[in-house]
Amino acid sequence: MRDTWFIVSILLVATFVGAIDNATIGARRTRAASAFHDGILLVHALSRLDIAADGYRQDPYFYYLTGLENTVGALLAIDGKSGESWLFLPDHPPFQKRGLQPEALPGADAAKRLGIHHVIDWSELDGFLSREAGSAPRMYYADDASGYPELPANMLSAKAPKAPLWIQGILHKYPSFEVKEVSDELNALMFVQDASEMAALRSAARTTVTALLAGMHAIRPGVHQRIVESVVESACWSAGAHGTDFWPWSMTGENAVFPRPFFSLALYDHLNTELRRGELVRLDVGCEWQHYQGDLGRTVPVSGHYSDDQRETWNIFVAAYHAGVAALRGGVTADQVYEVWRSELLRHRAAVKSTLAQHAIDSWSKRENVPFWQSHATNLVAAFPPAPLPVGMTVNFEPIASVDGQGFFLEDMYLIIKNGAELLTSGVPYSAEEIEAEMR
Repeated sequence: MRDTWFIVSILLVATFVGAIDNATIGARRTRAASAFHDGILLVHALSRLDIAADGYRQDPYFYYLTGLENTVGALLAIDGKSGESWLFLPDHPPFQKRGLQPEALPGADAAKRLGIHHVIDWSELDGFLSREAGSAPRMYYADDASGYPELPANMLSAKAPKAPLWIQGILHKYPSFEVKEVSDELNALMFVQDASEMAALRSAARTTVTALLAGMHAIRPGVHQRIVESVVESACWSAGAHGTDFWPWSMTGENAVFPRPFFSLALYDHLNTELRRGELVRLDVGCEWQHYQGDLGRTVPVSGHYSDDQRETWNIFVAAYHAGVAALRGGVTADQVYEVWRSELLRHRAAVKSTLAQHAIDSWSKRENVPFWQSHATNLVAAFPPAPLPVGMTVNFEPIASVDGQGFFLEDMYLIIKNGAELLTSGVPYSAEEIEAEMR
């Protein structure tokens, strides 16, 4: 057991609102008020303190709407009707008695500094909700849990059985509220980034390239998956990022075949296994920069060399990927990009030599056989993008497929522009020959 004072000494560090100016954050809250004009948006700061984490990680929606990265457990309320915002701060911030000063304290000074109309003690939340409940408005919230129920269904509100416990508590006392989960709507507010966000995303992309290459160099027969992952984590820090924004995936063999990689999220060992010669590794990594996410990946051979059938299949996969990238632009839909990707696959069908490549083309050219084929938004969170794609959005193009028990995957970050897409994660090899050369 670690000494308590040692733990406290680690935690007695706080940073405050950084480069994001109040006008920018205020404009975000104004847009949120407009989006939820007929009710109240409630956003909860993360309450959990995790000694196994590399640091406190703020809820992304709370950070986006306040700029507060170290405020634990607070609640932000945005009234869509008036456009006013309330920040309810806990009355016992973590370790305050030991000397850790919170980012904000209730009062007019904090309200002025943060540009928020009301910064008050969270004991006043009850009165706020009581006043609002009289008119039976709608309450909007973003799920801050894993999406899985925290209690049995018979102990949860019938109105919102999937809602987190803090919403359950509000509904128990104020059952007149109509509630709706709005993560998708909040994601939509973040789809197009401003200049400061793009600067952070470019840095996240740049450092992620460094980390992915480090991970590729660590892959070899006999090494365990978690060793590769630790190399990636270290590379992110060494490149100047704030570690990884998700724990890296270096899934090998059958563990690289979707949906099996998701199982790692529910397992203590993260599907850890030894990398074996002849297998393919899904190397999927992302470095974090000022809360913004990088995301990048390749399918690489454990031995440093693809087998002949893997090489043929991978190079066709890469050709289809590049065709799909060429179709990315403002106004395009995911279905349109898939059709371009599919057409490029079929163009190679008559010339393929290996059974693996034949099976791959025949399978992947049917949409129902590639259910995890996707593109996703990348900023503070990863989210499904709108259709069509807007100009100014950062997306990851990520075809995911499998054939004959082997997983294939490729991913880069792109900024969507009017007539195309700007690659943000340049400098990473694509073809089998280029990847083999990099791994030597």
